[in-house]
Amino acid sequence: MHALPTKLPTRALFWDIDGTLLVTGRAGMMAWERAFAAFTGGRAFPTVRPDGLTDHQIAAWLLGNPSPYETPGEEEQRAVASLVARYEVELAGALPLRQGRVLDNVRPVLEWLREASPGMLSWLVTGNTLAGGTAKLRHYGLSEFFRSGPLADTDHAEALPLAGSFSSRVEPRANIVRRALQMAQARLPGLRASEALVIGDTPHDIEGAHAIGVPVLAVATNTHTREELAAHGPWMVAEVLPNAGAFARTVRSGHKG
Repeated sequence: MHALPTKLPTRALFWDIDGTLLVTGRAGMMAWERAFAAFTGGRAFPTVRPDGLTDHQIAAWLLGNPSPYETPGEEEQRAVASLVARYEVELAGALPLRQGRVLDNVRPVLEWLREASPGMLSWLVTGNTLAGGTAKLRHYGLSEFFRSGPLADTDHAEALPLAGSFSSRVEPRANIVRRALQMAQARLPGLRASEALVIGDTPHDIEGAHAIGVPVLAVATNTHTREELAAHGPWMVAEVLPNAGAFARTVRSGHKG
């Protein structure tokens, strides 16, 4: 178990997607079922609990890897990548078929960050692939908040990629957070891990962030209770994302975990 990180006033926010910003009404699982059937010629879909796993870890699990948290060899990585690519195709068609939603306080908080705190980085750090995350955020109208260029200076904002770090292969989730921190440090010289904050909804989000010293605001907005999340030692646990005013006070505060 990692020592609990110190929390300093936040300069960089790292957002999970599923269960933190939005829920898809299980459209993602529908896409996985369709992708797996197409990829395997109709084999029965195995039992999998996807929350907290990256897209590539889910694919590894579906293909029979009992330890999707470990990094496999290149042959398995290629098979996983093929299944993930099929999933990305299926996801775009599955999203309109399910009734998902943006979670409470998310849009007001993102609007506050854009309008009142533009100097704070607000990026995605997610187990989704770039294509999968883009499809979800676009469908639920949140992609405008995470584009990698200034929206006011372009008539082609939708063509800009999302800013952040995504799943690109089977690897520990901490690697995704580490890449985000390194990219943020290039943007904000001198940025310390304790000046970043991961916002997520699963123990995997907490453990991946703590592995590199980043504190966590955990939100019990999906499949894990407040008590389950608190057992992993996040800096703060909330039933829902705080409203914009409370969120501003939260990110500006700091203390030892």
